[in-house]
Amino acid sequence: MKRRLNVLCLIVLLVLSYSVLEAGYYFFVGAKAGIEAATEKGVSPMKQKELMNMKYISLVSHSFTMAGGNILPDSVYNEKTGKYLPAVYASMAVSIDTHPAMWEVITEKALGFLQIGLSIWAAVLFIRLIIAINKSNIFNWKNVRRLRRLGLALIVSFCCTFFAAYLSVLSIEEVFSLHGYSLCLSEVVSITTLVLGLCSLIVGEVFAIGLKMKEEQDLTI
Repeated sequence: MKRRLNVLCLIVLLVLSYSVLEAGYYFFVGAKAGIEAATEKGVSPMKQKELMNMKYISLVSHSFTMAGGNILPDSVYNEKTGKYLPAVYASMAVSIDTHPAMWEVITEKALGFLQIGLSIWAAVLFIRLIIAINKSNIFNWKNVRRLRRLGLALIVSFCCTFFAAYLSVLSIEEVFSLHGYSLCLSEVVSITTLVLGLCSLIVGEVFAIGLKMKEEQDLTI
């Protein structure tokens, strides 16, 4: 039974680690590309500006919400057959200057750092929880607090990601529009951390209820 629990904990830890690495990877890749574009010699100012203004956007086709609309309104070229195939765009990267206000830039950067920090803290809490379980220290208030903090860290981390993406979409919508499509957050924001956070809170409350019932039984004996 303990082996099965360790396997499940390892899977959850891998998911958490992936979330942390994904956030850190895209954050540092973007920062690295910006620094290289600003310092590299031989790169034209226009190219530097394109790299600095690159944005990743998620799209939803208007045809999905229109009765009788064409579900695949666009097309892509298939090099294997030499023919164009019906298609619909879901996401793309564009270079566009959104002219963000200073507070928007500071807020997005702060949310990015906060999200990475919270993800690391959540991973540390989960590792401590696994260690306690392996030592057979399972049902105690310390683990309840760990589960609650873990859930809170994951939920706040998701909120940071969501609000940063929301601010980005708002700024892009002011200067960019694609015919037949609307900007959305479906591909930009993942709900994995939110689901894990809610599950942690639920498990923590189950532990708390069990401990309270045990304490009440001990008092009545």
